[in-house]
Amino acid sequence: MNTSVVNFVFESGFSLTFLTLVYLLLLRRETFFILNRVYLLSAIFFSVLLPFIHFQLLKDMPSVLLDEITITGTRYQNLLQTVTVYGADLSGSFEKTVQSIGPVRLIYLAGTVFFILVFLYRLFRIMALILNNESEIKDGIRIVKIDRDTTPFSFFSYVFVNRNNVNDPDMKQMLAHEMEHVRQRHSFDVMISEFLTIFQWFNPFIWLLKRSIRENHEFLADDGVLKPGVSSAAYRLLLLNSSILKQPVIANNFNYSLIKIRIKMITKIKSSKTAAIKLSMGIMVTAALLMIFGFDKIQDETFTEPGTAAINVPEISAKADSVFDVVDQMPEFLGGDLALRQFISREIKYPDDAKKAGIHGKVIVNFVVDQKGNVVNAKIIRSVSPSIDQEALRVIKSMPQWTPGKNKGEIVSVKYTLPIAFALK
Repeated sequence: MNTSVVNFVFESGFSLTFLTLVYLLLLRRETFFILNRVYLLSAIFFSVLLPFIHFQLLKDMPSVLLDEITITGTRYQNLLQTVTVYGADLSGSFEKTVQSIGPVRLIYLAGTVFFILVFLYRLFRIMALILNNESEIKDGIRIVKIDRDTTPFSFFSYVFVNRNNVNDPDMKQMLAHEMEHVRQRHSFDVMISEFLTIFQWFNPFIWLLKRSIRENHEFLADDGVLKPGVSSAAYRLLLLNSSILKQPVIANNFNYSLIKIRIKMITKIKSSKTAAIKLSMGIMVTAALLMIFGFDKIQDETFTEPGTAAINVPEISAKADSVFDVVDQMPEFLGGDLALRQFISREIKYPDDAKKAGIHGKVIVNFVVDQKGNVVNAKIIRSVSPSIDQEALRVIKSMPQWTPGKNKGEIVSVKYTLPIAFALK
């Protein structure tokens, strides 16, 4: 299983779990149904997008490049800001665990394929009902008359009803209920949750979220039917007398939710506006998830380490073929300093042996951006450990081309020094 897939499944599942808990514990029994629908859909979209959300927490820096910094008597030219690489975070630990267990990948893939096939089979059954049965349009909604002994159910702009019950006196309100599903486009919510289930099938909270979405749909449809002039008592009696029959899982249907819960919500006093304050808990959880997963762990810091042994960098004369320290137009990484640090933090990996041994520290790499913009002559001028040094050099050497520097109108080579801090959490 690809690491990016593992990261997506883990972070989105983690988010879904906590946002669903907030709904079940605080919002499920409130009667602001539209707001609850917005919350549930927002929970899905946020959880899907979370693995792709990345923010940089950067301190204000006086300049992109520092011309010269003196450290314990040692002179470093063109010192770039430090990039800090952390040993592991929550997502990284999970990815490593999954990657190390072969059967987990096979089980996940098998489950995903199974639920894709189940989803397609259910769609096929609905399409077969539409194509193989007569229908009529009523109030802009297509009514499909089927031979199945079932209560009415809906799917997008279609309402399915048993052809023998079309003239049943109770059918008017049942159809009104299903038409509310169609008008409020509940099938879109259902399809989104079904699609997400394909990737999160192992997560019990996605099943609870699906049920909550369907349940909320029933509350919304009931609320839409109970307009002024419609008897609430008669409608509740209709719910009690309606037969509990099977309908396609991906369709909205009259009897999906527990009748007892629906009747309770119909008779419940409307929630006060202050009850919406409970949504603040969902906002707090969202903010916490962003802090955990959204902020890239890149730290800029001033490079000062009192007590560090002096490293003497030889002076280089400014001949035509020399490597310059300061020029009129400094080389530039594509996208600037921020893009450079993003590249390093994305590509560099904390060596496993260093993590296990608890090794951490700041490695200092010296390199040259030549006249073609290539990064050459990369070398370690302050070591931490062999594996950390090697990893730092590997990433520096893998940099894409820079825009070369110029001095007095001529393209020249320029030397840089980059500290990379390896820190264990």
